[in-house]
Amino acid sequence: MNGRAPRPPESLIARCRAAGVVRAMLLGAAVGAVLPAAALAQNAVNGKSLYKIWCQVCHTPDPATAVAPFNGIMAAANDPERILAAADVDPSQMGFIGTMLSSAERADIAAYLGSFLAGGTVDVVEFHHAALDHYFISASAAEIADLDSGVHAGWSRTGQKFKAWPAAAAGASQVCRFYIPPALGDSHFYSASPGECADVLATYPSFSFESSTVFYIGLPDATTGACAAGTLPVYRVWNQHVDSNHRYTSSTAIRQQMVDAGWLAEGYGPAQVIMCAPS
Repeated sequence: MNGRAPRPPESLIARCRAAGVVRAMLLGAAVGAVLPAAALAQNAVNGKSLYKIWCQVCHTPDPATAVAPFNGIMAAANDPERILAAADVDPSQMGFIGTMLSSAERADIAAYLGSFLAGGTVDVVEFHHAALDHYFISASAAEIADLDSGVHAGWSRTGQKFKAWPAAAAGASQVCRFYIPPALGDSHFYSASPGECADVLATYPSFSFESSTVFYIGLPDATTGACAAGTLPVYRVWNQHVDSNHRYTSSTAIRQQMVDAGWLAEGYGPAQVIMCAPS
Protein backbone atom coordinates (compact mmCIF):
# COMPACT_ATOMS: atom_id res chain seq x y z
CA MET A 1 0.00 0.00 0.00
CA ASN A 2 3.07 2.26 0.39
CA GLY A 3 1.38 4.09 3.28
CA ARG A 4 -1.23 5.62 0.95
CA ALA A 5 -4.96 5.07 1.17
CA PRO A 6 -6.40 3.35 -1.90
CA ARG A 7 -8.53 5.38 -4.28
CA PRO A 8 -11.11 4.53 -6.94
CA PRO A 9 -9.82 4.78 -10.50
CA GLU A 10 -9.25 8.40 -11.57
CA SER A 11 -11.53 7.82 -14.57
CA LEU A 12 -14.42 7.05 -12.22
CA ILE A 13 -13.75 10.10 -10.06
CA ALA A 14 -13.63 12.31 -13.14
CA ARG A 15 -16.87 10.91 -14.52
CA CYS A 16 -18.70 11.42 -11.25
CA ARG A 17 -17.52 15.00 -10.93
CA ALA A 18 -18.21 15.88 -14.54
CA ALA A 19 -21.42 14.02 -15.24
CA GLY A 20 -22.94 13.83 -11.78
CA VAL A 21 -24.58 10.47 -12.54
CA VAL A 22 -23.13 6.98 -12.93
CA ARG A 23 -25.59 4.54 -14.47
CA ALA A 24 -24.12 1.45 -12.93
CA MET A 25 -24.46 2.92 -9.46
CA LEU A 26 -28.23 2.84 -9.68
CA LEU A 27 -28.09 -0.43 -7.83
CA GLY A 28 -31.78 -0.68 -7.17
CA ALA A 29 -32.72 -0.40 -10.85
CA ALA A 30 -29.76 -2.07 -12.52
CA VAL A 31 -29.63 -5.23 -10.42
CA GLY A 32 -33.10 -5.31 -8.94
CA ALA A 33 -33.47 -8.94 -9.94
CA VAL A 34 -30.60 -10.07 -7.73
CA LEU A 35 -31.87 -12.02 -4.74
CA PRO A 36 -30.91 -10.60 -1.32
CA ALA A 37 -28.05 -12.29 0.47
CA ALA A 38 -27.00 -11.99 4.08
CA ALA A 39 -23.97 -9.83 4.76
CA LEU A 40 -20.78 -11.82 5.18
CA ALA A 41 -19.52 -9.51 7.90
CA GLN A 42 -21.03 -7.13 10.38
CA ASN A 43 -18.21 -4.59 10.70
CA ALA A 44 -20.11 -1.44 9.81
CA VAL A 45 -17.34 0.72 11.29
CA ASN A 46 -14.84 -0.67 8.80
CA GLY A 47 -17.55 -0.41 6.13
CA LYS A 48 -17.82 3.31 6.82
CA SER A 49 -14.09 3.75 6.22
CA LEU A 50 -14.27 1.74 3.03
CA TYR A 51 -17.33 3.68 1.86
CA LYS A 52 -15.44 6.96 2.27
CA ILE A 53 -12.61 5.64 0.13
CA TRP A 54 -14.51 3.86 -2.63
CA CYS A 55 -18.08 5.17 -2.73
CA GLN A 56 -18.37 8.65 -1.26
CA VAL A 57 -16.97 10.42 -4.31
CA CYS A 58 -20.16 9.59 -6.23
CA HIS A 59 -22.72 8.77 -3.57
CA THR A 60 -22.08 11.66 -1.14
CA PRO A 61 -21.21 11.34 2.57
CA ASP A 62 -24.81 10.43 3.46
CA PRO A 63 -26.23 8.03 0.84
CA ALA A 64 -29.56 7.55 2.63
CA THR A 65 -30.57 11.21 2.31
CA ALA A 66 -28.82 12.04 -0.96
CA VAL A 67 -30.84 13.16 -3.95
CA ALA A 68 -31.71 10.39 -6.39
CA PRO A 69 -30.01 8.73 -8.18
CA PHE A 70 -27.12 8.85 -5.70
CA ASN A 71 -29.19 7.17 -3.00
CA GLY A 72 -29.61 4.17 -5.29
CA ILE A 73 -26.69 2.52 -3.53
CA MET A 74 -28.98 2.02 -0.54
CA ALA A 75 -30.44 -0.98 -2.36
CA ALA A 76 -27.21 -2.74 -1.32
CA ALA A 77 -27.92 -2.23 2.39
CA ASN A 78 -27.09 -5.57 4.08
CA ASP A 79 -26.81 -7.11 0.61
CA PRO A 80 -23.18 -7.25 -0.64
CA GLU A 81 -24.14 -9.28 -3.70
CA ARG A 82 -25.80 -6.18 -5.17
CA ILE A 83 -22.48 -4.34 -4.93
CA LEU A 84 -20.73 -7.04 -6.88
CA ALA A 85 -23.60 -7.30 -9.37
CA ALA A 86 -23.33 -3.57 -10.11
CA ALA A 87 -19.73 -4.10 -11.16
CA ASP A 88 -20.85 -6.86 -13.54
CA VAL A 89 -23.51 -4.60 -15.07
CA ASP A 90 -21.02 -1.88 -16.01
CA PRO A 91 -17.41 -3.03 -15.60
CA SER A 92 -16.08 0.06 -17.38
CA GLN A 93 -17.10 2.19 -14.41
CA MET A 94 -17.26 -0.21 -11.48
CA GLY A 95 -15.16 -3.16 -12.54
CA PHE A 96 -12.59 -2.34 -9.88
CA ILE A 97 -14.98 -3.58 -7.18
CA GLY A 98 -14.36 -7.24 -7.88
CA THR A 99 -10.58 -6.90 -7.86
CA MET A 100 -9.96 -4.15 -5.31
CA LEU A 101 -12.52 -5.11 -2.65
CA SER A 102 -12.66 -8.51 -0.99
CA SER A 103 -15.95 -10.25 -0.23
CA ALA A 104 -15.53 -9.34 3.44
CA GLU A 105 -14.94 -5.68 2.56
CA ARG A 106 -18.02 -5.60 0.33
CA ALA A 107 -19.99 -7.11 3.19
CA ASP A 108 -18.68 -4.42 5.53
CA ILE A 109 -19.84 -1.70 3.14
CA ALA A 110 -23.24 -3.38 2.90
CA ALA A 111 -23.42 -3.51 6.70
CA TYR A 112 -22.55 0.21 6.88
CA LEU A 113 -25.32 1.01 4.39
CA GLY A 114 -27.65 -1.12 6.49
CA SER A 115 -26.90 1.06 9.52
CA PHE A 116 -28.81 3.89 7.82
CA LEU A 117 -31.96 1.79 7.98
CA ALA A 118 -31.96 1.69 11.77
CA GLY A 119 -34.44 4.57 11.87
CA GLY A 120 -36.56 2.79 9.29
CA THR A 121 -38.26 5.68 7.54
CA VAL A 122 -37.87 9.23 6.28
CA ASP A 123 -40.34 12.10 6.21
CA VAL A 124 -41.89 13.17 2.92
CA VAL A 125 -42.36 16.89 3.56
CA GLU A 126 -44.98 19.04 1.82
CA PHE A 127 -44.42 22.60 0.58
CA HIS A 128 -46.79 25.16 -0.94
CA HIS A 129 -46.13 28.05 -3.33
CA ALA A 130 -48.74 30.71 -2.58
CA ALA A 131 -48.34 32.66 -5.83
CA LEU A 132 -48.73 29.53 -7.97
CA ASP A 133 -51.04 27.72 -5.54
CA HIS A 134 -48.94 24.62 -6.21
CA TYR A 135 -47.90 21.83 -3.86
CA PHE A 136 -44.63 19.91 -3.84
CA ILE A 137 -43.30 17.01 -1.75
CA SER A 138 -39.78 15.76 -1.12
CA ALA A 139 -37.97 13.20 1.01
CA SER A 140 -34.58 14.55 -0.04
CA ALA A 141 -32.70 16.29 2.74
CA ALA A 142 -30.89 18.46 0.18
CA GLU A 143 -34.08 19.56 -1.56
CA ILE A 144 -35.83 20.23 1.74
CA ALA A 145 -32.91 22.34 2.94
CA ASP A 146 -32.91 24.35 -0.30
CA LEU A 147 -36.63 25.01 -0.04
CA ASP A 148 -36.38 25.95 3.64
CA SER A 149 -33.50 28.35 2.97
CA GLY A 150 -35.13 30.09 0.01
CA VAL A 151 -32.88 28.75 -2.73
CA HIS A 152 -36.14 28.19 -4.60
CA ALA A 153 -38.11 31.31 -3.71
CA GLY A 154 -41.77 31.30 -2.77
CA TRP A 155 -42.05 27.88 -1.17
CA SER A 156 -43.01 27.29 2.47
CA ARG A 157 -43.87 24.23 4.53
CA THR A 158 -47.52 23.40 5.01
CA GLY A 159 -46.83 21.43 8.17
CA GLN A 160 -48.01 18.25 6.46
CA LYS A 161 -45.86 15.18 5.90
CA PHE A 162 -46.05 11.41 5.66
CA LYS A 163 -43.45 8.69 5.97
CA ALA A 164 -41.67 6.59 3.36
CA TRP A 165 -38.70 4.26 3.19
CA PRO A 166 -35.34 5.62 1.98
CA ALA A 167 -34.36 2.28 0.47
CA ALA A 168 -35.92 -0.95 -0.73
CA ALA A 169 -38.12 -2.60 1.89
CA ALA A 170 -40.47 -5.56 1.96
CA GLY A 171 -43.73 -4.69 0.23
CA ALA A 172 -42.46 -1.29 -0.92
CA SER A 173 -42.54 0.09 -4.44
CA GLN A 174 -40.23 2.62 -6.06
CA VAL A 175 -41.76 6.07 -6.49
CA CYS A 176 -40.97 7.73 -9.81
CA ARG A 177 -40.98 11.50 -10.33
CA PHE A 178 -41.66 13.56 -13.44
CA TYR A 179 -41.27 17.29 -13.94
CA ILE A 180 -44.20 18.84 -15.81
CA PRO A 181 -42.86 21.71 -17.97
CA PRO A 182 -44.11 25.30 -17.48
CA ALA A 183 -46.49 25.20 -20.44
CA LEU A 184 -48.36 22.33 -18.77
CA GLY A 185 -48.00 23.16 -15.11
CA ASP A 186 -44.44 23.76 -13.89
CA SER A 187 -44.91 21.09 -11.22
CA HIS A 188 -44.09 17.48 -10.36
CA PHE A 189 -45.91 14.18 -10.65
CA TYR A 190 -45.23 11.11 -8.48
CA SER A 191 -46.36 7.51 -8.75
CA ALA A 192 -45.61 4.28 -6.90
CA SER A 193 -47.11 2.22 -9.72
CA PRO A 194 -44.55 0.87 -12.20
CA GLY A 195 -47.31 0.67 -14.79
CA GLU A 196 -48.38 4.27 -14.30
CA CYS A 197 -44.76 5.45 -14.41
CA ALA A 198 -44.33 3.66 -17.75
CA ASP A 199 -47.62 5.03 -19.08
CA VAL A 200 -46.71 8.62 -18.19
CA LEU A 201 -43.30 8.19 -19.81
CA ALA A 202 -44.90 6.92 -23.02
CA THR A 203 -47.92 9.24 -23.09
CA TYR A 204 -46.30 12.54 -22.14
CA PRO A 205 -42.95 12.80 -23.92
CA SER A 206 -42.66 16.47 -22.94
CA PHE A 207 -42.51 15.53 -19.26
CA SER A 208 -39.01 15.29 -17.82
CA PHE A 209 -38.39 11.89 -16.20
CA GLU A 210 -36.36 13.00 -13.19
CA SER A 211 -36.00 9.75 -11.28
CA SER A 212 -37.28 6.19 -11.06
CA THR A 213 -36.82 6.23 -7.29
CA VAL A 214 -37.22 9.32 -5.11
CA PHE A 215 -38.36 7.14 -2.20
CA TYR A 216 -40.08 3.81 -1.53
CA ILE A 217 -43.68 3.35 -0.38
CA GLY A 218 -46.43 0.75 -0.38
CA LEU A 219 -49.10 0.26 -3.04
CA PRO A 220 -52.73 -0.34 -2.08
CA ASP A 221 -54.82 -3.23 -3.36
CA ALA A 222 -55.75 -2.22 -6.90
CA THR A 223 -59.39 -3.29 -6.41
CA THR A 224 -60.23 -2.41 -2.82
CA GLY A 225 -57.69 0.35 -2.18
CA ALA A 226 -56.79 -1.35 1.10
CA CYS A 227 -53.30 -0.80 2.54
CA ALA A 228 -51.25 -3.58 4.11
CA ALA A 229 -50.97 -3.88 7.87
CA GLY A 230 -48.57 -1.33 9.30
CA THR A 231 -49.20 1.22 6.55
CA LEU A 232 -51.59 4.17 6.17
CA PRO A 233 -53.42 5.53 3.11
CA VAL A 234 -51.97 8.41 1.09
CA TYR A 235 -54.28 10.25 -1.30
CA ARG A 236 -53.60 12.12 -4.56
CA VAL A 237 -55.76 14.93 -5.89
CA TRP A 238 -55.40 16.89 -9.14
CA ASN A 239 -56.37 20.54 -9.62
CA GLN A 240 -57.77 19.91 -13.15
CA HIS A 241 -56.21 23.19 -14.35
CA VAL A 242 -54.12 23.98 -17.40
CA ASP A 243 -51.27 24.60 -14.93
CA SER A 244 -51.48 21.01 -13.74
CA ASN A 245 -50.60 20.29 -10.11
CA HIS A 246 -51.13 17.31 -7.82
CA ARG A 247 -51.29 17.20 -4.06
CA TYR A 248 -50.36 14.16 -1.97
CA THR A 249 -51.68 13.87 1.58
CA SER A 250 -52.34 11.28 4.27
CA SER A 251 -55.10 13.47 5.74
CA THR A 252 -58.66 12.50 4.82
CA ALA A 253 -59.81 15.96 5.94
CA ILE A 254 -57.39 17.71 3.58
CA ARG A 255 -58.30 15.34 0.77
CA GLN A 256 -61.97 16.20 1.23
CA GLN A 257 -61.23 19.95 1.41
CA MET A 258 -59.40 19.74 -1.90
CA VAL A 259 -62.19 17.71 -3.55
CA ASP A 260 -64.75 20.24 -2.27
CA ALA A 261 -62.62 22.97 -3.89
CA GLY A 262 -62.82 21.24 -7.27
CA TRP A 263 -59.77 18.98 -7.20
CA LEU A 264 -60.14 15.46 -8.60
CA ALA A 265 -59.31 12.47 -6.39
CA GLU A 266 -57.15 9.81 -8.07
CA GLY A 267 -56.45 6.35 -6.70
CA TYR A 268 -57.59 2.78 -6.10
CA GLY A 269 -60.78 1.44 -4.56
CA PRO A 270 -63.79 3.33 -3.20
CA ALA A 271 -61.59 5.60 -1.06
CA GLN A 272 -59.25 6.24 -4.03
CA VAL A 273 -56.00 5.52 -2.18
CA ILE A 274 -52.86 6.13 -4.24
CA MET A 275 -50.05 4.99 -1.89
CA CYS A 276 -49.56 3.36 1.51
CA ALA A 277 -47.13 5.05 3.91
CA PRO A 278 -45.43 3.26 6.80
CA SER A 279 -47.17 4.11 10.04
